[in-house]
Amino acid sequence: MNVAHRKRMTAEEFVHWAMRQETGRYELVDGIVVRMNSERLVHVRVKHRLAVLLDKAIATTAIEAEMMADGMAVRVSESTVHEPDALVRCGPPLDDETIIITDPIVVCEVLSPSTGPVDTGTKLLNYFSIASVQHYLVVDTTKRTVLHYRRGPDGSPALQAVSAGELHLDPPGLTIAIADLFS
Repeated sequence: MNVAHRKRMTAEEFVHWAMRQETGRYELVDGIVVRMNSERLVHVRVKHRLAVLLDKAIATTAIEAEMMADGMAVRVSESTVHEPDALVRCGPPLDDETIIITDPIVVCEVLSPSTGPVDTGTKLLNYFSIASVQHYLVVDTTKRTVLHYRRGPDGSPALQAVSAGELHLDPPGLTIAIADLFS
């Protein structure tokens, strides 16, 4: 039987614990296990489209990068691990047994009714604490808008809300059409 863990954990302990769970999805926030909410169908559909669009954008470039759909753990710190809906990592392919990503360049979350404040607050700050992160996309399915947080010259995130046209992610040099995300 799987029961939420109450003892504080490190990122490594958490990932190994989470992999043994038969049901549910979890994140680690300041050493405490947090169960992730169930997803609505619109969330799943948009998350899938986003992953496909990122994968196609990578395929049209000469960059060495890989899109990873949800399921990969992103270590923010020794006591915090998030599981984004999608991410892009640049560089040589990782070993097939990899379970923790430490150097994403693009991180994506699709909003759920209860996650907005966390996705645009705590996770925004957490993801931008990772030096490699250049873009954090928060997809609002209700407003059909992508909140694009881009790392500014001083390292802090700058926000652009995009609801039409193309979204440019440079670096690494990817472009996705917003209309395709919500079609």
